[in-house]
Amino acid sequence: MSSTASDSGLREPVYRTVTPGYGSHEDTSMDVIGWIVLLGILTLLFPLLPLFLAVVLVGKAVSAVRSQTGSSA
Repeated sequence: MSSTASDSGLREPVYRTVTPGYGSHEDTSMDVIGWIVLLGILTLLFPLLPLFLAVVLVGKAVSAVRSQTGSSA
């Protein structure tokens, strides 16, 4: 009984399937769709940016006034 280094005694797993094996590949079409969706969202939300900034600035101003007057509501 001689054992070679390449023979480990383990068998290769056998998969019984009718579909061909899957090889990894780049998915450029999904990348393009993702960029289109991102640009669409940015295009729709960009006009709301000034309103968002106004709400944040008003909130900070109210917070600063409350901290100076010492009142907490």
